[in-house]
Amino acid sequence: MTLGEILDQAIRLYRRNFLAFIGIIAIPYIPLTLIQTGLTYLSTSSLTDYQPDPSNPFVLPGAYWMGFLGILAVAIIQGILVNGVAGAALTRAVAENYTGQPVDILGAYRKIGPSLGSLLGAMILFALIMFASGIGATFVPCVGWLVGPGLFVFLSLVVGPLLAPVVVLERQSATVSLRRAWDLGRVRFWWLLGFALILSLFAQLIINGPSYLIQMILQYTLSNQGSLLEQMVWSNVIQVFVQMAGGLLYLPLQLSAMTVVYFDLRVRAEGLDLALQAAANSGAETNIVALTETAPQPTASLVTGTEVGQFILVSLAAVAIYLVLVGIIFTITLAFMSAL
Repeated sequence: MTLGEILDQAIRLYRRNFLAFIGIIAIPYIPLTLIQTGLTYLSTSSLTDYQPDPSNPFVLPGAYWMGFLGILAVAIIQGILVNGVAGAALTRAVAENYTGQPVDILGAYRKIGPSLGSLLGAMILFALIMFASGIGATFVPCVGWLVGPGLFVFLSLVVGPLLAPVVVLERQSATVSLRRAWDLGRVRFWWLLGFALILSLFAQLIINGPSYLIQMILQYTLSNQGSLLEQMVWSNVIQVFVQMAGGLLYLPLQLSAMTVVYFDLRVRAEGLDLALQAAANSGAETNIVALTETAPQPTASLVTGTEVGQFILVSLAAVAIYLVLVGIIFTITLAFMSAL
């Protein structure tokens, strides 16, 4: 399918199962967000009546650090439960509805049970690989600086989102799932990067766009209400709720799109549609979700010279985009300061 056809199919799946898809994400997402909101309030409100010690102004109250560490812990748990477990359950629901099966919120969670250990293991391994690529991009001269940023971008935008469909639908082990997601991502390197960037723009529009708008409105409406710290407390709490609503709307769309991309890659590179036709002609299993469990073994090398060159190009593009954005922000800041 073309990019437009994949987006159209993902949006149709999302619209057809709007409440069910949001419900799957909401089960862990809403409670964790409420906890995060309470910790945000605890952390920021502890500073409202705090009088810093002139001799050591960097010492902050204990409630602030409790809230800060709690927010970090909730963020890690949220990554595991929302992006991992709930994301896998939604992937299973999308795949089954994509092939005409009904969506059941609790049933989607039950069906990923056998793959839960592999999913958590793959997430841990992927996090370690991401950390290693980030270290290489920062501290390894020449090769690391040229290849590392591009590798980091490819892993985060392409390989990571393909990990859940591979684990859940192919029922592979953690290490095999990582290699499968890597190999599928290499099938259409530039196309998948472009598609992932489009999804990232959607995320900025749906999640961060309203958050920035609310922040501007709050700065205007609360400018004369209480102290600066009190304004910051309520501004942070309200923004958490706004981002929660945006996340509930965006995550099902992203996972729906990446599941459709997964099927398209299996059809394009591995003839999954031909296997489905052959099964139908022989009277065997014709459920494409069941057929995805049969995956080919990797035959190509882990990294080719062409891919190293692609990573270098992505690194140079990322640096160029960063410099352009910094230049735009610097120019706007100078214009604003001169206007004052």
